[in-house]
Amino acid sequence: MNQYQYAICKFKIVLPCLIALCHVSSLHATVYQCEKKGVVEFSQFPCGDDAKLISVKEQNPSLSSQIVANENIDTLGVDSYIRTRQIDADIQQHQDKIDSLSEKMNQQIAALGEQSDAQLNNLSGAKKETAIANQMTSISERYNVLIAREQRDIDRLLKEKHALPASKNTSEIDQQSTQNKGIDSFIRSQEIKRDVEQRQSKIDTYQAQMDRQIAALEAQAKEQPNNLTDATFDNSLSRKMSALTSKYATLIDVEQHQIDRLLQELASIE
Repeated sequence: MNQYQYAICKFKIVLPCLIALCHVSSLHATVYQCEKKGVVEFSQFPCGDDAKLISVKEQNPSLSSQIVANENIDTLGVDSYIRTRQIDADIQQHQDKIDSLSEKMNQQIAALGEQSDAQLNNLSGAKKETAIANQMTSISERYNVLIAREQRDIDRLLKEKHALPASKNTSEIDQQSTQNKGIDSFIRSQEIKRDVEQRQSKIDTYQAQMDRQIAALEAQAKEQPNNLTDATFDNSLSRKMSALTSKYATLIDVEQHQIDRLLQELASIE
């Protein structure tokens, strides 16, 4: 049994117990809610440092008894809730991997750039420049493929999340009042707006860096080749431009994808 299946089974067992606790008192029942490794737990006593005190008002004791006896409390909604939490965790893992891949691509291309700067201005150096430029292009294309795969996985998970049925027991599971949810939505919307601004700023920075580096390469390539060495250097400069353009296009695309997802979330909140 994997972690997801275990979480579902545990939640199906715990939720009827929560409702049974509610039935103990004809008016109110007090329980605690905790989260351990992504799994929600309920207890009559504090179950962790993050334990939230929950006071549940009993609306219809006889109905609760029937539900507990049935032990089949909107299982579709419970499954949907747990799967949503798992999807959010999976999306974060994919995004962390994208950030890691982007950093590795930057480091490897920067290291090749330092090698390139050290080449001698002769035919041997020109050939080495071309080889380095080809390596830059290869690295950029390889990481572009890896990052694109992570992006597709995130898009697939988001599509699955949006297709999940709404849980009838969301209020019982979240244990939040309408007012608290409104406050949480406001806070989240402000976080999203700040995140979008930061990512847009990163896109602007990447664009400026690309423009500067391409301009520097163009300045080196201004003179027409007079011999084989110059022609070989010009060829390597052209390949470097393509590699840099591909690298920055990938970095900008990563940020733009995140902005699009954040804006979709913001639209659903507002």
